[in-house]
Amino acid sequence: MSSYLFELNSICHFSAHFSNTLASPKSLTVLSDVYRVFAIDALASSHPLSSKEEDVNTPAEINELFDAISYSKGAAVLRMLSNFLGVLRMLSNFLGNDSFVNGLTSYLTEYSYNNTVYTNLFDHLEKAAEGQVKLPDTVNEIMSRWTLQMGFPVVTIDTEKGLISQKHFLLDPDSNVTRLSPYDYVWFVPIRWMKENVMKDLIWLTKKKDQNLDMSYTNNSWILANIDVIGYYRVNYDERNWANLLNQLEEDHQVIPVINRAQIIADSFNLARAQYRKTTAALNTTIYLSKERHYIPWQAALDNLAYFRIMFERSEVYGNMKKYMVQQVSPLYDHFQNITKNWTTSSLDHMDQYNEVNAMSVACRYGHKGCQNKARELYNNWMYNLTSDPIPLNLKTTVYCNGIALGGEEEWDFAWEMFKNATIATEEDKLQSALACTRHPWLLNRYLGYTLDPTKIRKQDATATISDIARNVVGQPLAWDFVRAKWPIIFEQFGGGSFSFSSLIASVTERFSTEFELNQLKQFKQDYEHIGFGSGTRAIEQALEKTKANIKWVEDNKVPVNDWFANAVHPTS
Repeated sequence: MSSYLFELNSICHFSAHFSNTLASPKSLTVLSDVYRVFAIDALASSHPLSSKEEDVNTPAEINELFDAISYSKGAAVLRMLSNFLGVLRMLSNFLGNDSFVNGLTSYLTEYSYNNTVYTNLFDHLEKAAEGQVKLPDTVNEIMSRWTLQMGFPVVTIDTEKGLISQKHFLLDPDSNVTRLSPYDYVWFVPIRWMKENVMKDLIWLTKKKDQNLDMSYTNNSWILANIDVIGYYRVNYDERNWANLLNQLEEDHQVIPVINRAQIIADSFNLARAQYRKTTAALNTTIYLSKERHYIPWQAALDNLAYFRIMFERSEVYGNMKKYMVQQVSPLYDHFQNITKNWTTSSLDHMDQYNEVNAMSVACRYGHKGCQNKARELYNNWMYNLTSDPIPLNLKTTVYCNGIALGGEEEWDFAWEMFKNATIATEEDKLQSALACTRHPWLLNRYLGYTLDPTKIRKQDATATISDIARNVVGQPLAWDFVRAKWPIIFEQFGGGSFSFSSLIASVTERFSTEFELNQLKQFKQDYEHIGFGSGTRAIEQALEKTKANIKWVEDNKVPVNDWFANAVHPTS
């Protein structure tokens, strides 16, 4: 059952990205799948892609398998496999006769309308690759290490000695991994890499440690591994190489591929959380962003800085962080303000449209006065002149949220009426989420009450609305109190098999970073064990693990991070 789920979910999810590659940049897959699932797969409470049948007995346990591991990790691992089998070539060869497509086609043909297990897929890929691709072992042996053991490795490269090593990557290095691995947490790792801007031949790391002297250097060169983030792993270097990469970013960032600019940021932040690097060293990767105009690196930075915001938004650190973020995003905001003619039109390029949203949402969130005034102006023009809609389509979510956050009861009630009368589903979703942006606790409490009234909020949207409220720093304690007080009603009303329970629990607990909050979470688990948590059972354990990690991280980093932000802000003239 579980191995079949891995195949079905992973192939379907991968195929969606595979077919969309012609139309959308492959870098979006890295953001939407690889980095998304890394956050879960780096926990000691993660699970392998394939589970033993005896471990899956109830509907709730089956529902737990339909998570990011099954979908996003499965797709990411197949993407890695397809690359070293030769499928991801230049577009002119995209529909050519390559190993992965042939193997997948023969597999689907033979097992159409029949049951199968994942090893059947690997056997077909093996036959298709014979004589075409040089591999360190069979496809089944290589892939079993990615499907039968949870997690993923961090590959560390010492550029002074050319040493390469791998280790099971855990966000909390002190966490206790109780799940045994048949391979002792060693993977067959394909490494695509470059030395400065020269691509090198693919190498395989098949044991814990190895050496490649070509990866060493004595000058001011640099090594960059996992080109285009094809491999499902993170990369660490000696500090000299990290410094040389940052120097390159500041001198001419476009020499480094755009996906790898994002990778440098994302890997560095996560390595810091796992105590491989200092947190301030990770923050150094954001300094060059004032020159960056591409969406992917900015989004990678924002995804990781979101953790700093979540951890520090309730403390004095946030004051210096706000100043730094406004400083860094202002050139991006000015860039798009000019291109869009003061936010009256949208860019032609899709990725630029995404980054317009980043520019405005980040600038407004952190207190850029010009941005906040523009958001308020656009919202008010819409509110007082319904015959026209002055808000560009891609900015609606940002303008709605900020218009409500910067306003009061009048702005909220207007959005509520527009939500009730919306006839387009996407517009309804935008308004439903934006209503959670208000800074007024009484409005948020009223909105929470609406989630249990299906005449106001549809039953299928209730948990998502609570989660939206919980992501608001003002709304988080209100949502947590609401969930604790109403859990028996929520569980009965939505049922233990609801897929949304795991995301609900994750969202109401994501800011937890104190012993007091940890004890509240433990008490919540104890109080309702007799009722249960359904598909959110694993999420409770993950929330406990994340909270413990958050507590330690804040204790270790609050002072140095505050000092770093304070020193990184340029003095005003």
